[in-house]
Amino acid sequence: MPLYEYLCLDCRRVSEHLVFREEDFQPYCRRCGSRRMRKLVSRVRVRLSLDSRLERLADPALFGDLNEEDPRQVKRFMERMGAEFGDELGDEFDQVMSEAEEDIERELSGGSQDDGGEGTQED
Repeated sequence: MPLYEYLCLDCRRVSEHLVFREEDFQPYCRRCGSRRMRKLVSRVRVRLSLDSRLERLADPALFGDLNEEDPRQVKRFMERMGAEFGDELGDEFDQVMSEAEEDIERELSGGSQDDGGEGTQED
C-alpha cells in the first residue's frame, strides 16, 4: 500500500497518507484540515518485513571484506545493522555501541588502562 504526500495549498504543509484505493481517497491537510491539496512526487519508500531485513543482513557479500579483528569495521557493520532495525534493537544495542566506541578509543590511544591482570607470560 503506497504512501502519498500532498501539499496543502492553504497552510503550505505536507501531509502523508497511506492510501488503500486512490479513487476513493480525498486528501486533507493533517494540520489545518483543508481539502485544497496538491499531490507531490516524492521518493519511493519501501517498508520491508522483519524476515526480509534479516535475509538482507545474512547476505554473504556484506561480510566479504569484514575484518572481525578491526573494531572500527565491526562498529561500522553494527551501525548498518542499527540503521536497518532502528528502535527495534532497544536501549541495550545503544549501550553496546557506546561500549564499542569506548573500546575503540582505548585501542587507538595505545591500549587498555587496566588489562585485568590477564597478560600472557612467555616461558
